[in-house]
Amino acid sequence: MPVIEYLESTVVYENPLPHVRSRHGYFPGLAALSSGELLALFMIAEAFEAANGTTFVSRSADGGRSWRLQGPLHAKPALGFETTDAMKATVLRDGTLAAIGYRFHRRDPESPIAIPETGGILPGDDIFSTSNDGGATWTEPAVIDRGYPELLEISGPCIELPDGELLAVAALYPMPDGSLPSGHRGVVARSADRGRTWDTSVTFFRHSSRPVAPYEPRVARLDDGRLIALVWAYDTGAGAHLNNHAAISPDEGRTWGEPIDTGHRGQASSLMPLGGDLLLSIHAQRGEDPGIWVRAIDVAAGRWNMLAETEIYGAFHGRQTSAGQSAANMFKSLRFGQPSLLRLDEETVLASHWCVEEGQGKIRTHRLRVRA
Repeated sequence: MPVIEYLESTVVYENPLPHVRSRHGYFPGLAALSSGELLALFMIAEAFEAANGTTFVSRSADGGRSWRLQGPLHAKPALGFETTDAMKATVLRDGTLAAIGYRFHRRDPESPIAIPETGGILPGDDIFSTSNDGGATWTEPAVIDRGYPELLEISGPCIELPDGELLAVAALYPMPDGSLPSGHRGVVARSADRGRTWDTSVTFFRHSSRPVAPYEPRVARLDDGRLIALVWAYDTGAGAHLNNHAAISPDEGRTWGEPIDTGHRGQASSLMPLGGDLLLSIHAQRGEDPGIWVRAIDVAAGRWNMLAETEIYGAFHGRQTSAGQSAANMFKSLRFGQPSLLRLDEETVLASHWCVEEGQGKIRTHRLRVRA
């Protein structure tokens, strides 16, 4: 039976001078370099939906116990208006760092990203960038031809398949007018040429009977080649947050089974293979029992069977989402989210997430010992 042991917590980023200027950290992702360094990408902004938000790079040379802020991943593009971006990185087998994400167009810097009047989201671009020097420098982010009128919510990193293809999963953001012309679905984005072009023709998630938005999707590959995608499921028709759902692909993401109800009342979530049929999942639960939970899961025969769980970030922020709550109201109320997992060695895992503590948006990690 797997055992999850909590070891310690570390702050990756917090504003060193909050009395001088407003700087908050959100939306982290971690990567382990072959040099032994750890790399963290996260957004720094003056507020949760501030127009000046952009992806920064931080580094750790001691296994995540201390961090040094490097600076922005890239210069803001000269588009004639402000942009807000968030990207996540993956280390490819040849050592290249591949970062993927999206940016919003902020033509009116005073307007929020989630449009209260329509229920829509600002337009933007899906973007991709690489680094060949361990994240010291990056290519200018290239715009992905996404094949949909909706912006793809690529909020997690891509993975590299055995044949070298890159694969990411995404939800569809509603158009600024609130419409969703392509319907509620989760989209696979895959590239056979190292990110120069992307195929988005495969759907990995579509609920058979309800208009369910698969927000914040994450994907992992098991030892036997199965891909598992985990989503924050939101029934837009009923205005209700559902349990996290998962979808499984037996053929490297070309076809997918029907969504599985995990039984976990999580929202933003992620997952990491543990070997064989086991995986580790992490869930931001923001409803009646708020907190961040890590769970050991057995997915043999297409089931979702929880074997162990532990809470790593306490339930002291109060309820943050409720039935019928619009995206605009959710964005105003959230106080922690986007958790993820990084394996450091055979037994050590580093969990990361953002959180608001004492009015400051921080990036925090939690060191765990996981024995499968």
